[in-house]
Amino acid sequence: MDKVLEMLRGKNPTLPLYSVLDPEFQRYGRVLTAETGELAEALDTCAIPDQGNCYHASEPVLEKVALMQDMKRIVFGDMPIEAGYCNGRGFRLNAMEYHKCSEVNFSTTGAVLLLALPEQLDDGRLDSADVVGFYLPAGVLIEVFPLVLHFAPCRVTEEGFRCLVILEKGTNEALPSVNTAAAGEEKLLWMRNKWLTCHPDSPQQKDGAFVGISGENLALMI
Repeated sequence: MDKVLEMLRGKNPTLPLYSVLDPEFQRYGRVLTAETGELAEALDTCAIPDQGNCYHASEPVLEKVALMQDMKRIVFGDMPIEAGYCNGRGFRLNAMEYHKCSEVNFSTTGAVLLLALPEQLDDGRLDSADVVGFYLPAGVLIEVFPLVLHFAPCRVTEEGFRCLVILEKGTNEALPSVNTAAAGEEKLLWMRNKWLTCHPDSPQQKDGAFVGISGENLALMI
């Protein structure tokens, strides 16, 4: 077993924790095979903030990497894409979102992704007990399937994490308006191609997002 995963399981005995290399990940996504040396060099130029997380949907230094053309065709069916990053020091669940396209992730530091399956979401509501953690080792490229619930990665060291995020172009852009009192799925529509539900103790709740996560606001201990 990877030493980092072994440590995480010991520190978080109540949270189901696997590696993206384990068969359990196959319901949530898949591991991609590619040469990632150039990508790793580019991602390592993207700074980790001193506090919290930062998200940049489109980062030219990443979008210039030759691998992006392969990802555009193989994962996104030649649809326009954006390549950016989510870097930070976060460790709480806070919220869960999904897109109606895949998301490609890659880390040079290692990180944990907190994930849930679409069928576990009931009218925008999710029990945090259904959330599973997946360790993404440094250097592993993955696709998270459409509709799989996820949010910002969690750090596995005090130095924080770097995580590539590739999505269909325009995802996470601001909407003209948001209506969290709407019926059905529309109440979760928070940004373009981004449906979101949050925990009552989260920063997203203070911003007005739909509150639908019950149970503990999970925190990954290291």
